[in-house]
Amino acid sequence: MHHEKSGSHYKDIIEHIKDLIATGVYSAGDKFPSERSLAEKFNVSRVPVREALKVLEYIGILKNVPNDGLYVHNLDISHIIENLSFGLSIQSQSVLSLFEVRISLESTACYYAAIRRTGEDITQIRLTLKKMRDLLKEAKIKDADYEMLRLYSHEFHALLVRSAHNEILTGIYCSLFSLLELSKQYTIRREFDSYDSLLAHEAIFNKILSKDSNGARDDMIGHLVCARRKLEEAVLADTENVHDISDTAT
Repeated sequence: MHHEKSGSHYKDIIEHIKDLIATGVYSAGDKFPSERSLAEKFNVSRVPVREALKVLEYIGILKNVPNDGLYVHNLDISHIIENLSFGLSIQSQSVLSLFEVRISLESTACYYAAIRRTGEDITQIRLTLKKMRDLLKEAKIKDADYEMLRLYSHEFHALLVRSAHNEILTGIYCSLFSLLELSKQYTIRREFDSYDSLLAHEAIFNKILSKDSNGARDDMIGHLVCARRKLEEAVLADTENVHDISDTAT
């Protein structure tokens, strides 16, 4: 594994970590190597490693213990790994259907988050939005920055779902996480899209902050409907590019 491109390497890192756990190199309760040591092991920057670890944490394979580090979670690892493998192999066209599920799931989560969110939930969501806003203040956004923006966007959505404090909603979201990652590769590609996404996130957050449950739900529906439209355009563009290459080759 060499060089950069977080988008092309983080899935390889996930697969390798998955194999380490599946084969018993690391078991439930074991402390996991640090981000830095994994970056050195895979000969990549820390960006794809951080993204891979976030995915594994969100879907429940790893657990972050504050001021200590990451541990292999005490769950049915084999079942989670099967779900993750399915998610990583699914085709991009299938993600369009996922948005119908996302709209229902995340809008419901926002409704309850506005009612049940805690002070800690608000602090974490606000911090994630700040990281996204600070990155967008850069004079020129690099490819690696878009990878981080996508990661922060996932973090925002995951925090909203968790703020609903409903284990079933959170479990469903975690099982779909790798599919959501594929959709983000399409929907956060340009600076304009990133600013739009930030504004939408802040609007949703403000509704949750003011405990406007109906407003939070409606804003999330609008945000995801817009994201699905962008995804359709991106998938169509990619399909046309493939056809153009094929026509040229013949």
